[in-house]
Parts: sequence; C-alpha cells; structure tokens
Amino acid sequence: MIKVLWIASSEVVQVERYKNSPNHTHSLSEVDRLKWPKVIRSLVEIEAAKNYPPPAITSAVKEYVTLELDLGEYARELKRKEVMNIKYKIRGPTETRFIGNSNLKSDILESVSFLTEQGYLVENFCVSQRSTKGTVFAHPEQLKKLERHRWLTLIDSTHKTNRYDWRLFTLYVRDTFGCWNVGTHFFVSNEDADTVAEALTIIRNNNIEAKSIKKTFLGIDAGEQECQVLLCIVHVMRTWMQKINEKKTRDTMIVAMHKRTKIGCENLVQDAINHCSVPYIQNYIKRNYTKNTEKWGLWARQHSPLLLQVTSTNLLESFHSELKKITSSLHGLIGT
Repeated sequence: MIKVLWIASSEVVQVERYKNSPNHTHSLSEVDRLKWPKVIRSLVEIEAAKNYPPPAITSAVKEYVTLELDLGEYARELKRKEVMNIKYKIRGPTETRFIGNSNLKSDILESVSFLTEQGYLVENFCVSQRSTKGTVFAHPEQLKKLERHRWLTLIDSTHKTNRYDWRLFTLYVRDTFGCWNVGTHFFVSNEDADTVAEALTIIRNNNIEAKSIKKTFLGIDAGEQECQVLLCIVHVMRTWMQKINEKKTRDTMIVAMHKRTKIGCENLVQDAINHCSVPYIQNYIKRNYTKNTEKWGLWARQHSPLLLQVTSTNLLESFHSELKKITSSLHGLIGT
C-alpha cells in the first residue's frame, strides 16, 4: 500500500510506502522486460481481427514470436486476459450491430430488413394457439441445394445464440460430392410440435423462384408419398438414459434398436416391457416406442448403406457448435 500526499505550499506530490506493506516496486530494466515489443501487439491485433478465440490467438502468437522472431522471453509474458482485451477493442466496434435492438419486435423487423438486403427470402409467422412466433429464412442458392438433394435432410436445433433464447433450426443436406450444406434456417420462440410444423409448412408451401421451396417438400397432394421421418439414434439413447433408468431394460431397448429385422426389433421391445419391474417405464415404452420402430430402429435403414452411416445428427450438431463460437447469448437475431 502507498500513501500519496499533496503539499499545497510547495506544490509537491509525495508518494510513500506504508511501513511493512508489500513492496511492488520494479526496476526500470524489469519494466522494460515486461513491456511487449510493438511487433507482439501488432501480431495479436492481426489475429484478433480474424475473430479467433483468445486462447488460440495467444498460442499462435507465442509460437510464432518464439520460433520466428526469437522473442520467447517477451512471449512468456503474454496473457490470455490481455489478448482478450485487445480483441474486444478490435472486434467490439464491428460487432455492435450484432447486439441488436433491445425490443424484440424492433429487432425482428431489423433482422428481416438485414436478411432481405443480403438476398435472403424471409417470412415471419405466429401460432396463435401456442402464442409462439418464428422466422423462416433461406438464400435462393441454399434452396437450390435443398431442392436437388432433399431426399436426405437432417434437422436439428441449437440454443444460446441470441438474447431471446429463440431456438435456431437448420436443415442440412448432402450434395453430390458428399459435402454437407445448409438448406435453410428458421428461428422459433418455442420448440413445440405446432410451431416447428408451421415453420416446415412455410418452407414447403412458400412460392419463390420456380416454386422451389414447394418442390423441395412435395406432399401427398402433389402426387408423391409423404416423407419418412427417421429419429437420431444418439438423441433417442440420450432420452432413454433419462426416461428408462432401469439399466437391464434400457440395454434390451438398445439391442432392439440395432436389430436388422423388424420382427426381431419388435420382439425385443416386447421382452423389455415384459421383464421390466417398473410400471411407469413399461407404460412409457408402450406409449412411445412400440408402434414406430421404423423411425428409431436400424432395421428400417438396412436398404441404404448411407442411412446406416448417417444414423445421427452429429454432423449438424458440429455445424451448430462452430456457429456458436462466433455468436453470443447477448446478441440479437442478426448476430446469430
């Protein structure tokens, strides 16, 4: 601790250290050692502009400065917190618009305007019986991919991308080269079935260039069969971990999931019910998994090697994970 005195008569400022207080004084040579050369700060600013996470920036700059510039002594003093502060100064002004309007209605209008300027097709909707809202948006180029490769479409949602906790859904398709691409997105204020169904209906029915959205999800009325829904087996097993807490019963259900034949799968499901000692688990399995084995059982995917490879939405979850590295729960809808 120090004591600062201003002596008015002589206009002198006197600084004294309290007796027995810690000594935090440093020699000028030590201060020079701790002070970064300008080249280090310049490198940090360059990497910060690329919007990498602070730990990655710190590691990259330390490695380059040590190996290429022989400034390892200075690099050791580079701290993540200091890098984070520099990044905020560099990126902060460019991300101001991502924060969005504090009023949801105004933020939605601004987001629609922004997306429209970027060439996206946008439509807002509401589900009165649920008091929920949503926004569907897609770029025409994405819709072309969705139309062409619609036969296998992954769909999943993610959270914590905006301040309103609206969930972001993405439709993901696999192109001719085996690469996964975004087909379309939509925000919803709630993930209930009615709200999500309304968003998918808009994707199917909206008229755009050559009515490609409508052609993307042809229904029975258009003369084609209704699309088949396949559940992500990872999500199913996660649900079983929570709902079927009797391990023996859960293990039997997992074996049933991997059976190659329908009859084998159904027999194992019945065995799981018969040998389960907990009534509410028996009822849960009967209600949710006895009449829809074609959705979660791998027997229904034996005709397609690709469907047996793509048994989960993990690919889409990875996309959402990368997306969330550059978003924030403090952002508005544009920031997502």
